[in-house]
Amino acid sequence: MNLQPTKNPTSIRLFTGKGGVGKTTLSTACALGYAQKKRTLLLSTDPAGSLGEIFGCDFTEQTVTVAPHLDVVELSRRAVLKLWREKFADDIFTVLSAFLPVERDILNYIEGAPGIDEEFMLSYLLNVQQSGNYDIIIWDAAPTSTTLKLLELQQMFYKHLTEAQKIYLRFKGLFKDADPLQLIAQWRQLTQDVISMLKNETSAWIVANPERLPVEQALLIASSLAAFGIGVNGYIMNKLLPEKACEGSDFFEKRFRAQQHWRENLSARAALPIIQLAELNGNLTDPAELLSLSKKLDIFPLL
Repeated sequence: MNLQPTKNPTSIRLFTGKGGVGKTTLSTACALGYAQKKRTLLLSTDPAGSLGEIFGCDFTEQTVTVAPHLDVVELSRRAVLKLWREKFADDIFTVLSAFLPVERDILNYIEGAPGIDEEFMLSYLLNVQQSGNYDIIIWDAAPTSTTLKLLELQQMFYKHLTEAQKIYLRFKGLFKDADPLQLIAQWRQLTQDVISMLKNETSAWIVANPERLPVEQALLIASSLAAFGIGVNGYIMNKLLPEKACEGSDFFEKRFRAQQHWRENLSARAALPIIQLAELNGNLTDPAELLSLSKKLDIFPLL
């Protein structure tokens, strides 16, 4: 795909929710729909991502063009840590070796620290968002708990780096050939830019099935995203059983009633739009079927 820099900031559409509710299917359908007119990147940060099965390609650590105006990448932990090493490993080693007798294998230990991969996963997203190569990024995120952890870590990391500047000022005289404050300032700016991207350029669709746990988690993540500052467009209630298909079967009539209860529960408690999608029986690994599904989403004016 021959990409030219876009004039407007690249928008990000985040698809999140409980595991197994259909985030990948719907984010793929959405990406195919946007790609009819917009330069689109479909990015998965779900460790159990299945974009490879849908398109029949290996998207780990590389961006692949799968259709006109549509690129796809699955961001693995290995790819994120590779990015981390490229951007910061040399600086970190310089600072550490200035006052400790360490070898470069200390970096193997540091990259295993909790939160490193999550932090630089968002750094990758920021780089793509700022590249100007795309009009929109469709972000197929990990399940609810991981997404919330990602946001929490951003805030904690920014707070920690702010405090770290004060601490390192006390020991500045110990560093002869390295300036840790410069590295901390660089990280702090990166984190600040990531938070700004999430708050100003990102909005979310929350996917749920008509069951208790998906509905409760959908409401939880909507509240958490709003508290962080990420706009929530609404909910997608996925896999609703059609009433006529359930008639005559005690099992499916009972399931239908249970689904309707949780559909109504979400409608009563949510203050945002809810898109309702029936259970699909087509081949959801077929891009043509997914493009057809995108027409039912009715979310494209929100670009």
